Amino acid sequence: MTNTSVLQGLANNCRLQYVNEPEPAAFGVFDNFGIVVKYLASERQYIILVSAAATSDEAVNGMISSLSQFAGERKKTINYTSYLDKVVTISVRDVGKNTISALQEAVGAATYFCNQFGFVPVCKYCGNQMDLGFFAIGGTVDTMCTQCFNKKQAETSNMAMTEANKQFNLPMGILGAVLGALIGGIVWIITYQLGFLLFITGAIIVFCSCMLLKKMGGKLTVGGLITSLVISLVMVFAAEYLAVGISLFTQGGSELMLSFGDSFKLLNMLLFDNSLNDVGYGMSSAIKELKSGMAEDMIYGLISYVVAAVLFIVDYAKEKKVKYQAIRLG
Repeated sequence: MTNTSVLQGLANNCRLQYVNEPEPAAFGVFDNFGIVVKYLASERQYIILVSAAATSDEAVNGMISSLSQFAGERKKTINYTSYLDKVVTISVRDVGKNTISALQEAVGAATYFCNQFGFVPVCKYCGNQMDLGFFAIGGTVDTMCTQCFNKKQAETSNMAMTEANKQFNLPMGILGAVLGALIGGIVWIITYQLGFLLFITGAIIVFCSCMLLKKMGGKLTVGGLITSLVISLVMVFAAEYLAVGISLFTQGGSELMLSFGDSFKLLNMLLFDNSLNDVGYGMSSAIKELKSGMAEDMIYGLISYVVAAVLFIVDYAKEKKVKYQAIRLG
């Protein structure tokens, strides 16, 4: 089951609401307490968050003890539990078809313990017990009071205005894109000299180029992203060409008495002088092997380049849409 289908199933079974944007999440009031459930893809686990405050130290100790016992009895499904800063947290492992039932049990346990030890629903930011709701702030689903939401909405609005007024430093941005692509290209060349080529090397070039463009340019813009991707594409071809030329020099330069420059002249002849195909079967076979090897490297490099480019474009579009978003849900 996908994480979205799990969250949708949990929402249906527990009478919660489900949203796919700004992030997949199930949320709502369950047994008098506000619940938010999210999926952490990097850790393959679901996080259940309940904002609640204790009325005594004994209640806190009872909550922590009960959560620990609950997790200890369900080691196959529960990763960890905690109560900190007015938030009950239960981490549930992704266990396939049994994930929804494990989440339901954990949600029920969290609210049961809250009721058992006299906890009350609160805003985790200010402790307010009134006017609680669910909101999306900067791409994150959260629960808080309206007063805190209004403050965060003003903060995100100011941040958006500051970002919009920030000027993109074009010369430094381009320099950053070139330097980043060079770093990725060096990784390509080094791995080639070691006798293998990482499938993700094309993606490394894109990542380094885009990140340094953003770092040195001040921010990432549509034009900057396009510039970075074009520079990265050029570097994919240049890195393979340089890697093969350097390999010719290091492996055959001393035997053939080739200088560094002569190695690239030889590479150009092997790649572009079609008359060499007629000098003999051995030479023709070697040239074909060289070209096919370079073509295979380029295919892998371009595939990872395209994947990384698409991910950056999608992430940029999503970030632009939700980074400074502050809305009420439900």
